[in-house]
Amino acid sequence: MSETPLLQLRGISKSYGSVQALSDVDFEIRDGEVMALVGDNGAGKTTL
Repeated sequence: MSETPLLQLRGISKSYGSVQALSDVDFEIRDGEVMALVGDNGAGKTTL
């Protein structure tokens, strides 16, 4: 597998008014990896 990420997100934050959907999220995907983004309803998966 490659050491260089295909996608790299650092420090992602998003709020909707007073609701903090994401706070300082880091996420990376590398070549050949299979990833799953899971969490409770309202956890911010779609926002990410």
